[in-house]
Amino acid sequence: MNIIHITDNAALASMAGELAKRESIALDTEFMRVDTFYPRLALIQIGDGDNEYLIDPLTITDFSPLHPLLLNEFPRKLLHACSEDIEVLTRLTGSLPVGIIDSQIATAFLGQGLQVGYQKALQENLGVDIPKDESRSDWMLRPLSPGQISYAALDVKYLPPLYEHLRQKLDAAELNPLFESDCQLMLDELNFTPDATVMYREVSNAWRLRRQELAVLREILIWREAEARKRDIPRGFLVKNSSLFALARKQPGNLQTLADIEDVTPRILRKEGEAILRVIADAQKLPEDSWPALLPTPLPREAKDLFDALRASAKPLSQKTGVPEEVLLRKRHVEALVMGRVDFGVEAPLPRALQRWRGELLLPALEPVLLAAENDITAWRRERQRAVQGG
Repeated sequence: MNIIHITDNAALASMAGELAKRESIALDTEFMRVDTFYPRLALIQIGDGDNEYLIDPLTITDFSPLHPLLLNEFPRKLLHACSEDIEVLTRLTGSLPVGIIDSQIATAFLGQGLQVGYQKALQENLGVDIPKDESRSDWMLRPLSPGQISYAALDVKYLPPLYEHLRQKLDAAELNPLFESDCQLMLDELNFTPDATVMYREVSNAWRLRRQELAVLREILIWREAEARKRDIPRGFLVKNSSLFALARKQPGNLQTLADIEDVTPRILRKEGEAILRVIADAQKLPEDSWPALLPTPLPREAKDLFDALRASAKPLSQKTGVPEEVLLRKRHVEALVMGRVDFGVEAPLPRALQRWRGELLLPALEPVLLAAENDITAWRRERQRAVQGG
């Protein structure tokens, strides 16, 4: 390996100017996220096939030279399992990176599994073994140990040959256009900011709560999200997810009853207890016309038969195209499609993934299955509407 340490602004600018001439670069990050809301960037690794650059964000103050590399289509950025890296880099530049190629998505298209790690991908495709014993080390400490330096450099050294190997196999199977489309789909799905005002809808069993209880739950989540971001601490340091339902249902009015709520730890009680009680008390004063509507009930168990039928209808297309079944029609795609049809009928917007090549390929096979289940879908819609209307 030819490892080059980039520790000042001038070196970063010089490196970025050279890398801008490349067709592609390998990219990885190391970060810490133990007691913070936002990831703390500890290292950026870039490989160009000849060198492995280790960029130290603890000593560099001007990252603007990296922006053209990250925010232009070229050079293409080669990463593996990159969703968290994208979050880190988006925070660094203020914009979502473009030109991203994720080799984990490539291994999925080649039938190697949906979430193959980098180490396994190298073993299976290049016969290369790299150590992973530094993955949990403290990357904020300086100086970095020889083991950390080697580990970080190896994370980008083999990405170019790995991608080239996978690209050739994708081309041979005529899957490369679909793979690149899914790389963009991944970026599109990452490009959102959660809306704290509707987070209550995703809480486990929230559909069992009354409207007033949903109002309390909503206000707790709005407070938790704002405080976590402002104070840069994990959401669970304020209120754990496992406590949310009970807080909304029981609505404790003092520290003693708050302490009885599941997973309200002594630390949370001591540091956040009074604030939680204030949020609940304020939410209890909200007028009825501001309460959320009741949430619809989940689909019945019988819906699994429809999910299975939809997946079965896609199986011949998997065999025809060579796209693995678990990639072609994922569980979340099926669930989103059915839920949309139940709640909004045939006018329901398609899930994002089915608005691209999957839709062109799959919808002619999926629509007859949905039409055959129309009576069940209508009955489920009525039941969910009845629940929302309070009976």
